[in-house]
Amino acid sequence: MTKAIEETFIDYISTALPLFERKANALRFQCPYCQYSGKNSKGKTLAPSDAKGYLYPVGNAWNFKCHKCGEHQSFEKFLEAQFPLVHFEYVRLREKHGTTGFQTNCPSLETLLKKRGVLGNPPEFRPERFHQQVQRPVMPSAPPSTPHAPRVTKLPPMRSPQQQAGHQSRLNHLMKQREQQRRYRTGELW
Repeated sequence: MTKAIEETFIDYISTALPLFERKANALRFQCPYCQYSGKNSKGKTLAPSDAKGYLYPVGNAWNFKCHKCGEHQSFEKFLEAQFPLVHFEYVRLREKHGTTGFQTNCPSLETLLKKRGVLGNPPEFRPERFHQQVQRPVMPSAPPSTPHAPRVTKLPPMRSPQQQAGHQSRLNHLMKQREQQRRYRTGELW
């Protein structure tokens, strides 16, 4: 039985993932986003049971999910963020098998190279006649007959500077609090 491309790369990066452990239907390891220090909130070293990053299969694809910080992404995006060189090899191998590009979860190799700035815009080969400047006849400009002013849309009046700045919701909250405090002092709440 042959391994999927993702499983091959998971085996490759598993040595670089701290506290890596295989479970029945997922792979658990220390989350690189929130557990990068290797210590818990009390300053103690993380135990293998404290690792909250998971790689799990979904159909034919693999996803990453952290049950502590909530970070989740596809395996391709996880590789791109954490292992850029391995990500390049992953995309190259998927390109070789024809599983990249439109309507897949992996960019094509050309797109990746353009994104990283390795591959610039391809050269354009055109006949010389396209490079020559086209001279158009100059039209005499007519003086403007009437000055055109921009149209002004009239807005409803703003009663305070806070409303003009767009902070009305905060004002509403403060007014509600004052009203509740007034009711509490006068005994209307009971």
